[in-house]
Amino acid sequence: MEVAVRLTRRNHNAFVHLLAALESQGYDLSNILVTKDLNEIVKAKPKVVLYSFYSQEVDEVKKEVEILKEKINPILVAGGYHAIAMPKHTLNVLGFDIAVIGEGEETLYRLLTSLKKSNYKITKELTDIKGLAFYLGERFFFTGFAKVEDFWKFPPYPEGLKLISPMEISRGCPFGCYYCQTPYAKGFRMRHRPIDQIVKYSRRMKDMRYITPNAFAYGSPGGILKVEKVEALLRALQPLRKEGRRLFYGTFPSEVRPDFVTRETLELLVKYTDTKRIAIGAQSGDNAMLKAMHRLHKVEHVINAVELSLEYGLEPVVDFIVGLPNESPESQKKSIELMKWIMRKGGKVRAHYFMPLPGTPWARCKPSPLSNEMKKFLGRMAAEGKIEGSWGVQINISRRLQKLMEEFYEEPMSYHGKVKMLC
Repeated sequence: MEVAVRLTRRNHNAFVHLLAALESQGYDLSNILVTKDLNEIVKAKPKVVLYSFYSQEVDEVKKEVEILKEKINPILVAGGYHAIAMPKHTLNVLGFDIAVIGEGEETLYRLLTSLKKSNYKITKELTDIKGLAFYLGERFFFTGFAKVEDFWKFPPYPEGLKLISPMEISRGCPFGCYYCQTPYAKGFRMRHRPIDQIVKYSRRMKDMRYITPNAFAYGSPGGILKVEKVEALLRALQPLRKEGRRLFYGTFPSEVRPDFVTRETLELLVKYTDTKRIAIGAQSGDNAMLKAMHRLHKVEHVINAVELSLEYGLEPVVDFIVGLPNESPESQKKSIELMKWIMRKGGKVRAHYFMPLPGTPWARCKPSPLSNEMKKFLGRMAAEGKIEGSWGVQINISRRLQKLMEEFYEEPMSYHGKVKMLC
């Protein structure tokens, strides 16, 4: 076996798409072991092992890298948000040989093809492949940020492997929220998979689900609502519903912005989909905090989105981030009031704790301490089963990320060039 993919619950969707892209460019997937079992990789002794991971996972990844180096010493290739934002940390501290920087569909194909030609040695030929960071001797090479303008050139699913995932139908986001990695890794302009291709590959799914930063922005550059484009997509999927598939839209694993929730968009969900819960990103109940994090919507949009969702028989599941940078007890109180109002109305709340993610403008920002009122409120609501989310676990993850940024901060690679740090 020449290549192995270390599949995890968190990177599954990404690798399904990447394997489809490799196959469509002519790469023989029978040469790739795709497994969640590290021992299976050790037994297969591949020449190359592919990883994709988030910054939250670096401790576990580092341990696995040490095991692989000791037992089989393959070429280790990292992709994903952490490798993009912190390539030197990925190479020097985690122990990878190559980091893929940017959108990997074309880069990974060229990399694996080049490594095979060189009998799996890292040579200067890799400097001709855009989207790589690696060392030759003591010298660090970065070959540029890889962009795939027309990501739909590649199918979402491989033919040669029985792998399925929610389908990525849009990429990029124009809003540039300061805590979010998406726009800095995928661009500020949304790009969309064409409707005919979405319909064609949706036949693979029993429950049709999609990956998009904002489901109601389908067909637009991202900052505006084009209702007719969303309707065209949902209408085109109706024959598949008639065959017995269910269609979920505007819900996990994607969400919608509150300012895109209108009577028109909700009527589309009720008419064309099986959606019962709509995922809405609020993030704060304080307009000053929404402005500070560059959300570009207001609390009034959240209230309107919740009321309209309930009116149309949909359960709103509303995301909040607590412990935001420079968030005062008064700001937290406003979020508590909004959360209480949502739950009284019949909606659900999902709480998250602020995590400083590499590659974002808030990467070096510290979370604000939670007020006693916020701690009591979240604890009580969680005990009563009224609040969802992993905010408790995320406090420890956030501390680890703060330590990571303090010890190993580096200027992040980005789709746009330099990311302006705001702390």
